[in-house]
Amino acid sequence: MYYITLDLEWNQAYAQKALAVQKQLACRLRGEVIQIGAVKLDKNMQPCGSYQIIVKPKHFKKLHRHVSELTGITQTQMDNGTALPEAEASFRKWCGDDFVFLTWGPDDIPMLKDNLHVHGIDSKWLDRTFDLQLIFNKQTDGSSKQRSLEYAMEYFEIPQKLQAHDALNDAYFTALVAAKLDVPAGIANYDNSSGEHLFETVIGDADAGDDGYIAISEMLEDDAVIKPLCPICKKPLASLGKPLHSKGQRYTFLYSCKDDGDMMLTLKLHRNFNDTWRAKLTIDEATEEKVIKYKEGLEKNSIRKKATKRCVRGRKKKIQKRSPEKETAEASV
Repeated sequence: MYYITLDLEWNQAYAQKALAVQKQLACRLRGEVIQIGAVKLDKNMQPCGSYQIIVKPKHFKKLHRHVSELTGITQTQMDNGTALPEAEASFRKWCGDDFVFLTWGPDDIPMLKDNLHVHGIDSKWLDRTFDLQLIFNKQTDGSSKQRSLEYAMEYFEIPQKLQAHDALNDAYFTALVAAKLDVPAGIANYDNSSGEHLFETVIGDADAGDDGYIAISEMLEDDAVIKPLCPICKKPLASLGKPLHSKGQRYTFLYSCKDDGDMMLTLKLHRNFNDTWRAKLTIDEATEEKVIKYKEGLEKNSIRKKATKRCVRGRKKKIQKRSPEKETAEASV
């Protein structure tokens, strides 16, 4: 079996163009892949091949200035690239049959899958993928932090002699880090959870086949929100108060499990391509500090609502109050 370290670069669309394309395609497209880079490692974690190709995007044809500055790819290079269907066929042939992908971070494979989906290309062959960042964390300090590839190279004292943010170079850097780890053991004991939350899911994701929530109130009344289960014992959680609405369309709920203590459920809302709502739902242990901030937030919101009501009542009274002169004039008529 071979290990293939994979890295991608993709073009970002300017806001108005992205929205127009997403509505046209009826799916969310965050970007289009413009470069694929990969390094093949043998069973001894030694490089035995490499692959690189520039991909010509179909929808986001104008190269974003930030992407060009970051990657060094030019508009001309992108325009002369290979269309994704041909690039995918070429890359898949190079990969062979017996392999697994190693990526640094969780973003590359979902991005490539989204791009293939837009072209109607099957992406199941990408499923055997492992995030080397998680393996690195577990085999070094056990942290759940999102560490950069540069951090891992510095940790192993690997000199960075090539330009970063080039797909092939970054795939090569990933291969050098992989060679310092026990990758077979990391795969055997692999857990794709980052360890940041006790439970994490997405509700109302239209791209994943869900209908999405037409109104936020509909989401807040969903059983996933009002009848959650404890992520530890799987028993129903009991509500301890009202939801806290914070900036950035974030809602926080305080729940309690009689066996495992207080839990904090958080919703981070986003718009789907069809203007419905989806949310990332997470559940964590409610620390004393989190509970204090939650209660303080509820109190501040309560004060704001009372002040708003006073202002509204005051405006109504001013509108209803008539001047003596006007009342006299009306009486004379």
